[in-house]
Amino acid sequence: MVGGDRVIKAIQSYLAVRRTAGFALCETEYFLRSFAQFAAARQQTHVRTATAIAWASESESVAQRHRRYQTVFRFARYIRLEDQSHELPPTNHFGYRKTRRVPYIYSRVEIDRLILAATQLRPPDTLRPHTYAALLT
Repeated sequence: MVGGDRVIKAIQSYLAVRRTAGFALCETEYFLRSFAQFAAARQQTHVRTATAIAWASESESVAQRHRRYQTVFRFARYIRLEDQSHELPPTNHFGYRKTRRVPYIYSRVEIDRLILAATQLRPPDTLRPHTYAALLT
């Protein structure tokens, strides 16, 4: 499995470079090793767009598929610098876009009620009620 060994070495090199830059990459390492096994089972020694999509599609949620796919995308971008035989998958195949909730702004009346509730926390003869009230002030 010479081709598979090359991919594993490329993954190790990629992870070493990114870790040197300060990234932890626990999930990335797991994903890339999983992808390498998936590709090896298909007798592939290079990153292929169809394989990346098929592998990422095995996840149940759209967010997880996106994370898996983006991990392979970043790795492919790195490895293509050494070997142009690797395909560079399109940037955002799954079309996932993280959305955030609109923040809720408490009114002055609601803040006053929260502070009052904090002052009534138990046990009453400790710093706990005063601490929470001060945090909300």
